[in-house]
Amino acid sequence: MKWVLCFFFIFSAWSIAQEKKPEVSTWSKRMQDSYKILADLLTDVTSDSRFADPSNRSRIEKEASKLSELAHLLNQNASAQEVDPDPSMGLFSGLLAQEARRAVVALKRNQREYARSLLRTLPSYCIACHTRNASGPQFSKLPFEPSSASLTPFDRGRFFTASRQFDRAQQEFFKVLENPQPQAGYSLDWRNAVREALSIAVRVKKDPDQAEHVVQLVLRRKEAPLFLKADAQVWLDSIRKWKQEGGKKPNTPEGFRLETLRLMDQAKAIQRYPMDRTADVVYLRASASAHDFLQVALQTDHLDEGLLLAGISYEVLNPLKTGELHELYYEACIRKSPHQAIAVDCYRRYEQSIFFGYTGSAGTGLPEDVRNKLKELKNLADPEIGLGDKGPFKLKP
Repeated sequence: MKWVLCFFFIFSAWSIAQEKKPEVSTWSKRMQDSYKILADLLTDVTSDSRFADPSNRSRIEKEASKLSELAHLLNQNASAQEVDPDPSMGLFSGLLAQEARRAVVALKRNQREYARSLLRTLPSYCIACHTRNASGPQFSKLPFEPSSASLTPFDRGRFFTASRQFDRAQQEFFKVLENPQPQAGYSLDWRNAVREALSIAVRVKKDPDQAEHVVQLVLRRKEAPLFLKADAQVWLDSIRKWKQEGGKKPNTPEGFRLETLRLMDQAKAIQRYPMDRTADVVYLRASASAHDFLQVALQTDHLDEGLLLAGISYEVLNPLKTGELHELYYEACIRKSPHQAIAVDCYRRYEQSIFFGYTGSAGTGLPEDVRNKLKELKNLADPEIGLGDKGPFKLKP
């Protein structure tokens, strides 16, 4: 969730700048001047033909370099608290700057496919950030359009999601889902559109009716994979129970915390094994609730707990292309409460995720920098990884 993540920072900073005094006019203009380059780059890496076209090569490299400069500037100077009190923003901006630099280096070394793989995965992180809950500005009135008319409806949906134009994104995803051609139901874009549309409906819109519409499209699709239909049947049950809750919403920090814990418990009761997707609707709700809590967690003594809860939800939702976001939250949890039982719990989850990520048919081999990072975090959590007199950490209502 990385390079196009800067859409959120840029647009949010631009919106704030409009309300401030003349001294921020340069920043505001820089934000506005960035629209075209960001639109061009996102369009280029989304389209196979545009990225492969030799005539676009020099321009793509310049755009990636400009993006890296913007990412560094945003990470160094943008105030995450001004944009959004959720501490996730600081985590994402650092990740954005890091990955943008890697892409630029790969392009300069002529490792174009590797660079493209970096650039193409970044919108997924951005989308996960932008759809984490309903917070953040909407940009439906901004003249922000793809720079090519050749994008597929699915790619246009991802473009509009990355730029927080959620209503337009849903229109494009529903075009994919409602495509009457039988072969459409067999496509990867169709299955991914299900996930994207469901995420927006649940986390951003918090609209069970829209979520049910997505699920019904899956259940009515003859060509839909049987495993997806089986998942959708459980999603439908979760959505109907959601409707029965009557739209009650917490309005205090402790209320947000308890709501997140409630949804986590509900999701765990549904999920049968780690890769089981049947609890996705509830985990999507839990992740949104975790971010609602993180936005007010500084008013409580439970910021570390909010980070842990967000990490757990993103680890479960990893197939939704949230990448290593859960590792960021576990690391932040360790750094927030070193030498506490909760830090030990977060380290164990972090360590397990790292080893799993580096495990393949050739066995497990961790690069030196990764081993050093593990050692650092282990010492922060508990040098012996023993609970001592702290006891095991448990999430408690």
